[in-house]
Amino acid sequence: EGMYGGFTWDLEFNWMGTASGRNFSYYLPDPFPMPCLSGGILAMWRDWWKESGEYDDQMTEWGSEHIEMSLRTWRCGGSVEAVPCSRVGHMFRKQRPYIFHGEAANRNKKRLISVWLDSYKDKVYKAQPGLSDASGLGDISARLALRERLQCKSMDWYVKNVYPELAKT
Repeated sequence: EGMYGGFTWDLEFNWMGTASGRNFSYYLPDPFPMPCLSGGILAMWRDWWKESGEYDDQMTEWGSEHIEMSLRTWRCGGSVEAVPCSRVGHMFRKQRPYIFHGEAANRNKKRLISVWLDSYKDKVYKAQPGLSDASGLGDISARLALRERLQCKSMDWYVKNVYPELAKT
């Protein structure tokens, strides 16, 4: 059965439960809404990708871009759905072919927090106190302008309408 993706206040992705657990009338193989993407494994129309701001070009390496994309998509006029009958391949390696720098992941989380989390920032700071120091996140003015231009909904809207389970954590 289809699992849906989500995240907790430490801004870590996880498979949170099943589609039928969120919607008792769900019937496989129907598509179902996903509060959060699992990563860069996705398909979308190129014009939406460009219009909605593509990747945040100030995020470095990897980490949190999938949460940022999910929040932006839902809140700025789109939706994220899992399509069980689709096929996407992903090759896992035994080990990374590069060094992962934890400070890059923290920078990305700080950018995500500052642009998208609104009044929910304190929940993240409680879960990850080290993220409350906003130094090193870089210039976020372009992302804030994008949010304004797209007339994105609030984080409160997202929690109430897309991912109510997050409010319970």
